[in-house]
Amino acid sequence: MCKIYFEAKGEALLKTIGMSKSEFARQMGIRKQNVKALFKSKNLETIYKAAIVMNVPFEMLIGYTEMPDSTLFPEPQLEEDSSFEAEVEDITEDIIPTGVSVEDRRKRQDLIYSFYQNWKLKNPDQKRFNLALNEDINIRAVSLDETAAQASLTYLSTLAVLQLDAILTNAWLVKSVPAKNGSKNQRSFERMLIMEYICTGVGRVKMTVGVRRSDKMKVQYCITAIDASKIKQGVKK
Repeated sequence: MCKIYFEAKGEALLKTIGMSKSEFARQMGIRKQNVKALFKSKNLETIYKAAIVMNVPFEMLIGYTEMPDSTLFPEPQLEEDSSFEAEVEDITEDIIPTGVSVEDRRKRQDLIYSFYQNWKLKNPDQKRFNLALNEDINIRAVSLDETAAQASLTYLSTLAVLQLDAILTNAWLVKSVPAKNGSKNQRSFERMLIMEYICTGVGRVKMTVGVRRSDKMKVQYCITAIDASKIKQGVKK
């Protein structure tokens, strides 16, 4: 079975970047003797923290590729860098209303529906492979309805939707929770996967993915900016 880079090359990477096991253990909040066991972890939150501590791309640690040149650690090239331009060729951030009125929300909702329809034309299979889950996340009617309803509440959440490809591909799993029995839109799901991603110009974004009861298909359910409620509408960081 193939090992991810974090497990296969983690200890060697410490030597390459000049960090001692003691210092790494201190910053990770563990004992030095547990460093070897830590590198066998499959927990994405742990690996994400290790990427920050070692100052290397998170995507590199969870990938199966060989380590880049040991003397060079370039900035991570996220999926959104190549897809963002294509995704927003018809809908750009400058036409997203930033207000909080009912009319502004309705316009954002219409933009989200239009964006998804354009996305489906460019992606007839209506799915994207997620690196963390190691399987496809699919787009279905509930994806449009729930995301348009929730993301349209704020400017930042609407802006996050424009980075759909990057979120679908690069989001990591935070936790799995039971589907809400009282929710009409969650009736067909047995569990909901809570995933997160860092979007350019937005910050932390939450993507909820439903695990369909009938066939275990992963379906993108909703996308929202986590800190949107704390940021005044129309003010970009």
